[in-house]
Amino acid sequence: MIIPGIVSVTLKAKPVEEVLAVAGRAGLGAIEWSEKHHLPAGDLEFARRVGEMTRESGLEIAGYGSYYRLGENMDIRPSLDTAATLGAGQVRIWAGSRPSAALTAGERSALLEELSSAVSIASDYGMVLNLEWHKNTLTDENQSGLDVLKTISDPALRTLWQPTQALSFAERTEGLEMVLPYLSYLHVYYWDESGRRPFEEGIGHWRRYFSVLDGKKKYYALLEFVLGDSEEQFMKDAAVLKELLKGV
Repeated sequence: MIIPGIVSVTLKAKPVEEVLAVAGRAGLGAIEWSEKHHLPAGDLEFARRVGEMTRESGLEIAGYGSYYRLGENMDIRPSLDTAATLGAGQVRIWAGSRPSAALTAGERSALLEELSSAVSIASDYGMVLNLEWHKNTLTDENQSGLDVLKTISDPALRTLWQPTQALSFAERTEGLEMVLPYLSYLHVYYWDESGRRPFEEGIGHWRRYFSVLDGKKKYYALLEFVLGDSEEQFMKDAAVLKELLKGV
């Protein structure tokens, strides 16, 4: 089962109440709340209210999009506390800030050691950490990202997935297949060489991506990066995504 939803940063200029209203009008079923734009880490009272409003709106909380980043001497606990209060079982994190190929063996080892510690803390919370699948991090290349997941090898570490522009369509599809055993959910958008495009132009790509998923498992497909940050375009993209999922 694939549930369509939204990454709240997609509507970063709108307050929480309006984000929920737009998601409701679009007929979506889930949301990932952004730490940077909607729900600051450490504001537990607000997190409690956002969680209540989200559930009252009929949306599932797919996760908490934190900006905890490996290699920055950050503390994961404020994000975990906020996610727990929100009612999210998963927290998105960033696997460093440099291309994986540019790291020395020692630098990579240090990041993995830090990640292992963060995963251990998350496990104590009963939470899962999800790696952002992104350029200039340990997950910028398929094999590097898979190696991280295999090296840590802990149920409290999984990954998100999105189509990395530096890779070809074939490479993206291969990467999704590679990390499928560790996949939590997907960030959904369509870009071409010029940048953001209407989602309908990427139907062929996304039909293939969705075909890779395990039909016996539940995933969230969360819209992000709408052309022009337009609410009108977002509504169109949401309609296309829902129609596409009917055939998956």
